[in-house]
Amino acid sequence: MKSIVVPVNFSACATNAANYAADLAQAIHADLHLIHVIQVPVNSADLLMTQYPYESMVESAGVSLKELQVALTRRTNSRIRIKTSLEAGNVGAKVKDLCRKLQPYAIVLGSAGPTFEKFVAGSPVAALLNDLDYPVLVVPETYTFHRFHRILLACDLEDIGSGMPNSLPLLKDLRDHFGSRFDIVTVETQKVLTEELYVFDCDGWKSELKELYPEVHYIRKSKVEDGVLEYLAHNEADLILVFPKKHGFFDFHVSQSRKVARHSPIPVLSLQV
Repeated sequence: MKSIVVPVNFSACATNAANYAADLAQAIHADLHLIHVIQVPVNSADLLMTQYPYESMVESAGVSLKELQVALTRRTNSRIRIKTSLEAGNVGAKVKDLCRKLQPYAIVLGSAGPTFEKFVAGSPVAALLNDLDYPVLVVPETYTFHRFHRILLACDLEDIGSGMPNSLPLLKDLRDHFGSRFDIVTVETQKVLTEELYVFDCDGWKSELKELYPEVHYIRKSKVEDGVLEYLAHNEADLILVFPKKHGFFDFHVSQSRKVARHSPIPVLSLQV
């Protein structure tokens, strides 16, 4: 059975991510697992915390976690299994431990920011995004779930030769569940724009990707991120898929142009390669 993991801290941003994850889990017939981690103090001064305040924190978090579980059960009409974990310690370490146990389909995180610009530049989840070996889906604070009709794969030629073919099973699964269409935005950072046929004929491009019948778009920019933002300024997409091993998406320099700022943020699915 597929599992979707959602770290929550009961903020509006995290709650929206949990709602989104519940709807996604229902769409792909997956279980949902909520995890809340109480941060253990590491400074010597903070260690003076008495047992009572700590127990109070645990009790309060347990109540909030149960309330969220009940709300999501109602939201999905009890059609999915929803489990919870309440842990104490380092958030990243505890999420990793749970993921090693569950081998999740995806980890869903919330990210605040009213514009695409702030979404990619100021996300508090960047560390988790670049430090997990599982697909990480980052959901903007005000975004609600809808089917992935059009998926944008943001890449360059090096990604084509490495990570993209390895992600084929997940891409096929998305296509089968949602009837997704794929747009591959290949950003050529060299001075001479590569011919289209060369990309499909080069040794790095594995023929299996042709089964997805993607549309390939070529943009010449000095940076991959600038090419992606230019594409989104003129085209619609329901999901961006990125490969952060070489260039972490949340470290991208973001254009200040009005075209980009007008775009509502969309979810970003990060695949380690």
